Amino acid sequence: MNQRTPDEVSERRRLIGSTILGVCWVALPPLLGFWIIAEIGTIGDWLRTFGGPEIRVSGGAVPLYGLLVYAGFFMVCCGLGILPTYAQAILGGWVFGFWLGTPAALIGFTGGAVIGWAICRVVSRDSVARWIDRKPRWSAVRHAFLAEGFWKTLGIVTLIRVPPNSPFSLTNLAMSAGGARLAPYLVGTFLGMTPRTAIACGFAAAAAADGSKDIQSFMQDRGALPVIIGVILLVVVFSILAKIANHALAAVLPPSQGA
Repeated sequence: MNQRTPDEVSERRRLIGSTILGVCWVALPPLLGFWIIAEIGTIGDWLRTFGGPEIRVSGGAVPLYGLLVYAGFFMVCCGLGILPTYAQAILGGWVFGFWLGTPAALIGFTGGAVIGWAICRVVSRDSVARWIDRKPRWSAVRHAFLAEGFWKTLGIVTLIRVPPNSPFSLTNLAMSAGGARLAPYLVGTFLGMTPRTAIACGFAAAAAADGSKDIQSFMQDRGALPVIIGVILLVVVFSILAKIANHALAAVLPPSQGA
């Protein structure tokens, strides 16, 4: 039986750690996301308790400290991969409205991307990259990604972030392990997350505009039909957004890497 070298043992442990991290980032966000949506009224009340100077936008008043706590708290949560971005965006729109909820959510997501990038670097280091390099097709994608300059890398990261079905935490892991440089990674994250975040915040802000405390109250007052129609419209818009982004990404990548 061949004895593994210390480097091979270390690489295997980091691969196992990266796998566990990936599994957690797949399983936890959906469960906690449903909880956020179900308790959106309670969480909103909690955020408002932080008070501070009031910011008035579109006829409403929002406490500054509550907005900062929202951005900071979800920066940590999405960086650690325990909450989905869609739930955080919906919460921001519901509690703070479109014009404040959208930028606060984007600040949280961008800061979370830094945390996720750092965690992936610590956990996986080069182990995942070496594993990828043993797969010819994946290796070609990774090396093409690394070989591009700032602007093309920025474009690729942006397009990867746009589709709503692109898992935030797993994408952090893939791009960090693939050697993504921090500057285009962060700017691309901000730009790519903007459309889907604005859409989710906009839908939530529109639903909360009648003064409903939470989604359950909204459904009791308006019935389930508006919620169903809203979800269907959201899915349709997100599907169109994903199709456009995937088509653009396929055009940017070489044909052999687009599949």
